[in-house]
Amino acid sequence: MKRTTLITLGLSLAACSSSTDTQPPTSADYDDTAQAIASSTVTGRNAGGGGGGGGGDTGAGDVIAMRDAMNLAFGRLPIGFALHGDGRFHCNRMGVDNSLTVTCKDAAGATLAKCDKTTDSATVDIAWTGKLETPNFTATVDRQGSWTITGLQSDTATFNGDSSFSLDSSFTSMFRPGETGSATFSNTASYDAITIATADREITGGSATFEVKAHRTVTGSPMGKHDVDKSFDVTAVLTFNADHTATLVLDGTRTFTIDLETGKVTRPPSP
Repeated sequence: MKRTTLITLGLSLAACSSSTDTQPPTSADYDDTAQAIASSTVTGRNAGGGGGGGGGDTGAGDVIAMRDAMNLAFGRLPIGFALHGDGRFHCNRMGVDNSLTVTCKDAAGATLAKCDKTTDSATVDIAWTGKLETPNFTATVDRQGSWTITGLQSDTATFNGDSSFSLDSSFTSMFRPGETGSATFSNTASYDAITIATADREITGGSATFEVKAHRTVTGSPMGKHDVDKSFDVTAVLTFNADHTATLVLDGTRTFTIDLETGKVTRPPSP
């Protein structure tokens, strides 16, 4: 399994200078880390994409970008995409420009002049830039990635790749109503053997590991009792399941479930 490094810094110079030493993460730190990872993995989806046509995804995040890449590899234009003069396919989703170039090969390894239904493998260069806005999460995004997809002529394709991004974010906690937080993320990620069904473009397996260095700022808690300005480290393991969810485990002790259709993150009730 490849390892993903996620570095989180304070949004302002004041936040960076106020806490230079890492501290043990609290339950609230784990909650906000889970929310940030979920938001970069998938943010909303209009079901009805996948096989057949070009797909109907309207959200953002890695999962939907993988579906877009697979559709383009088969020569299908996802809804909202257009080929621009720079030779890249572009689509604006939720304020973020998604830009992809795709190079395709057939089962014999020959490069195709144009991606079509005979594509067996593809190389994808992808970029996201813009401001992502949802009811609970706002972020300025600048991201670059290079991915490969193999096995497209089989029932299950395999996805590998790397990406890096910066993310200046502010959010309302999903777990503590009324509290707001902010953070800046500088991230490099490696994806290893993510499996995707070619019929419906659904992720069926695979995992990634994140070593998280975080700086979290929270304001707005009642009488400031839970306001935070601190740094902490977390090891995160994200495992994709075949039931349209992903399981996120932080430091081997805190488990969350991410709904890959909606981006909602939940934690099991305390025993």
